[in-house]
Formats: sequence, structure tokens, C-alpha cells
Amino acid sequence: MTLRFKREYLRAPLKTNTLYLMEDYVLKAFMLNISEGGVLLDNLPSIPPVKAIPLMFPLIDYPELSLLHPEVLFGLDVTQMDKRVIRVKARIVRTFEGFSEIDKIFVTKIGCEFVNPQPLETQLISKYVSRYARNLIYFLGLFEGRGQKADRKELLRKTAGLLGYDPDMQIAQMRLKALHDYQSLESL
Repeated sequence: MTLRFKREYLRAPLKTNTLYLMEDYVLKAFMLNISEGGVLLDNLPSIPPVKAIPLMFPLIDYPELSLLHPEVLFGLDVTQMDKRVIRVKARIVRTFEGFSEIDKIFVTKIGCEFVNPQPLETQLISKYVSRYARNLIYFLGLFEGRGQKADRKELLRKTAGLLGYDPDMQIAQMRLKALHDYQSLESL
């Protein structure tokens, strides 16, 4: 018998920089994904000695891509989309007891759980995650779509770029990455 666990919250990729405060310094880390419950950070220059850290990061307000005409979609630019700056406190959920300072250097990914986020931040994160999930489903549907292969390929590449994937990667690899993100939306 195999036990299946489900995440408490739906999560979505969010590949962006985040700033965090450690003592008197502002440091930068890379965010990999987000849910209403927390974030996964990568490449922290230093693991904060405190349990909760203030984070600040941009959250893109994506349109629902499936509702857009392809001409409108081709005109979209991520850098011109509305963004909201989110400020939350997050608690590191992984313990580093018993780790030497050298061992801590090799830890690159750290999960953080939000600590008492404001309702507005929770609402914005929830909207981002659900919209990204719908856009990811639309993106995956493009791989199976009918029609002109050349046009579909350009639409795939444009949508990939909008969702944070490398639009220049091979189509098969792009599909694998999108499938992985889709499968990890809820699964452990």
C-alpha cells in the first residue's frame, strides 16, 4: 500500500529574486516556487541564524492566457505586466542543528513558511498561484494543439517566455519542464 500525501496549498513556480534582512544587512536569494503557505528559496548567501526572516519580492499579475487572442498574447511582455511587491515574514522550516558552518555552505534550497501574512498578501499569492496553474495547463495544451506547426511553435515559445521558461530551449525539453512543474503543483 502506497501512501499519497497532498500539499496543504497549491504551489506554483516563481523564479525571481527576493530580498531578505539578516542582522543589519539586506541580502538577495532566488525564489523557486510559492504557495499561500510559504516559499522555496535557493542560493542564499548565508543561512540566517534566526527562525523568521522578512522577505520582499515582486509578484506578477498574469492575465489568463487562454482567454487571449494569439495576436494579443504575442504583444505581451513580462517586464510590462503589473507587479505587486509582497512583504512577508517567513520561518525557515528546515533545521540546521548539527550542521557545521562548512556543511551549511552546501545547502542551497531552503523552505520557508509564512508567519502571519496579511490577508491582502495571502489573497495576491493565492491569485498568482491559481492563475499560474491555469496558464500552465493552457501551455501544456499548446503542445497537443492542432493547426499550423510553425505558428504553434512560435506560440509555444512566446508562452514559455511569459511563464519564466527559456523560450530558446528545445521543445521536448520545454514540455518536460512544464510537465514537471504541473506534476509538482500539489504532489510531494
